[in-house]
Amino acid sequence: MKQFNADPQETENSGKDTSDRLVELGDQRWGRGKSLALAKGEGVDLNDEHWAVILFLRKFYLDHGLPITARITARALNKNFSGQGGSKYLNRLFSGGPVTQGSRLANLRTPAYATDPSFGTSY
Repeated sequence: MKQFNADPQETENSGKDTSDRLVELGDQRWGRGKSLALAKGEGVDLNDEHWAVILFLRKFYLDHGLPITARITARALNKNFSGQGGSKYLNRLFSGGPVTQGSRLANLRTPAYATDPSFGTSY
């Protein structure tokens, strides 16, 4: 997994530390079953490629907190999955947007501006 260094000014939780986010994620009682149920409701059949993105998103959240904008998460995803095709690859996996739908399936809050209908973008 490639390292992505987020600017602390770009995260909502820049004042919190990793242990706070670890407790928050633990309180969710998240498991693969939860993501499978969410995916089934959205008509997505999760495979190993999906799981790689979901686990990356959860690790990214743990390491950096919730980004202020979806673009920061999109940039990290594109960098990490550039070998597979970057955003084209990610959008093929998550038709609802790798940041928006990926975060939902990872049981994470969606970053601000993840969907901007006025510009026709969906991260």
